[in-house]
Amino acid sequence: MITLPQRLSPLAALLLAACLPLAAAPARASAEDPAQGPTAQVAWDDRGDQVLGPAEALEALEALPQDSPAPESWGQGGSRKGWFGEPWLDVDGDACDTRNEILARDLVDADYSRAPGLQGPEEAAGQGASVCPDATVWTGTLHDPYTGQTIAFQRGQETSAAVQIDHVVPLNYLYAHGAWAWPERTRLLVANDPLNLLAVDGQANQSKGACGPATCPIGSTETGSWQTASGPGWWPPSKEFRCHYAQRFTSVASAYDLGLPDEDRQALRSTLSDCAAGGDGAPSAIQEAAGTAEDLGRTILSSPWLAALAALGALVLGWGLIVRGRRSVRRRRRWP
Repeated sequence: MITLPQRLSPLAALLLAACLPLAAAPARASAEDPAQGPTAQVAWDDRGDQVLGPAEALEALEALPQDSPAPESWGQGGSRKGWFGEPWLDVDGDACDTRNEILARDLVDADYSRAPGLQGPEEAAGQGASVCPDATVWTGTLHDPYTGQTIAFQRGQETSAAVQIDHVVPLNYLYAHGAWAWPERTRLLVANDPLNLLAVDGQANQSKGACGPATCPIGSTETGSWQTASGPGWWPPSKEFRCHYAQRFTSVASAYDLGLPDEDRQALRSTLSDCAAGGDGAPSAIQEAAGTAEDLGRTILSSPWLAALAALGALVLGWGLIVRGRRSVRRRRRWP
């Protein structure tokens, strides 16, 4: 059940009227109507805890619909803002933006005031930024799940980017595999859903980009290079987090009935199967080498220039072998 705040700004009131059905969405939601689903309703702020276990995630993965590739790149509809709204909207109407809510959830020793000493939200009420006047996170410590590093966070133009909020299933990836056809309110929900958000190391987040576990949407319609599923994909550098990452990624896909490319399904299936058996989800050395070779092949084939360069390299190599063979034959004839 959603608890309404005592004070709402005019903007928050409008958003609340439009989005309250979203905030009360169940753990599993339909892309056609996210307020309807087969499971019990979960409070909005508690959705981040609705991560499926490995075995449950495997079942959910097999139940996902077929991939629904976007016919054109998201730039045609306004990119992030055009498809998913302004970043970090206060969709639950509690007078605090989504970014500060995730920072408050994921950081330890969070300080809600710029005054000396550590202060909680009750002590620092009214001392925050306009996007979250009663609970702005000014400093804190992140134990980063993606890299295993400990990062000191400090709000500011030059420092905030050290800790970023990652969409576990990236927005461009969502768009590329089905969200392009979803209702506007569903896209607004998934962009701010605590289930799909984690505070992480900024550099790791940038390196992930819009990738899923095995593919990434790349290119654009304008340049004729748009592809919804190109290699090589991305996993968190920390192998200790691999199982949770696969479970959360699948949980989000299941909650929104998102179709996935076959390569991503297989990558998640392999990882979740290992996790369900008590492993850490990391591939063996042989699997990793095979995957790297496959990813390299997909990358080469997806680029006309790289494909042409590879063909030229093969031609040169082949010619070199022919020349070498001829020389060897001549030597044998000369020296019986």
